[in-house]
Amino acid sequence: MCSLNDTVWYFAYGSNMSSAKFTGSRGIVPLDTTRVRIPNWVLTMEIPGMPYSEPSFSSIAPRDPASLEGRADPDVVGIAYFITQDQYRHVIASEGGGTAYQDLALVGELVGRDNIDKRKTGIRVRTLGSAMTRYPPPSPSRRYMDLLKEGSHEAQLPLEYQKYLGGIRVFDPPSSRWRRLGASMFVSLWGPVMIGLEKLTNTNIQADGNAQMWVILVVRFTMRLIWAVHDYLFAPIFGRGDGL
Repeated sequence: MCSLNDTVWYFAYGSNMSSAKFTGSRGIVPLDTTRVRIPNWVLTMEIPGMPYSEPSFSSIAPRDPASLEGRADPDVVGIAYFITQDQYRHVIASEGGGTAYQDLALVGELVGRDNIDKRKTGIRVRTLGSAMTRYPPPSPSRRYMDLLKEGSHEAQLPLEYQKYLGGIRVFDPPSSRWRRLGASMFVSLWGPVMIGLEKLTNTNIQADGNAQMWVILVVRFTMRLIWAVHDYLFAPIFGRGDGL
């Protein structure tokens, strides 16, 4: 049996909402689940990925009324998994080991029937927020957004929020031969580098789930280099690979 000190509510708002991803790919079986909203925090797509392929990944950020520009994005809603501390450290490691995300402690509200059946007070959760960002945020791939939509449907999140997820603009691969050539060249050049960075990170994970600091700095520097090559070389010649 796990004591309460050995457990944590982990708030998943991205691809980990999908049980196929969280339980299947990550191999984590939660002790319990519940639906949660984080007041005054919104979903973002500001974690940079691979241009022309997987341009961005999800994160969350405090609501900034000054930057909404007339949009009314809802509070982020997701699934809270009741897991062990060891499992949470595995989540951190599997999400880049601190290269792109950082650990956050927040207070959420239970959603819908969960609020009636379990408790009416706030729920303390741990989650991962942005440690490396790209602005303006690129569009996510259709594959990635399908994971979010499938996870939200599986978890029976509020229909309004599911509709919001369905309205997020996705990156469509280039259709012209010239742009496809540029995309293929870029991915062929930087894809092996990304694979190498992932291997470097995975072999240098510490006990807390984070990679060693020198690895984190190398990964972040390389990601900035990748996007600089996109911005100043490939985008002017072949067109943008971030959906903007």
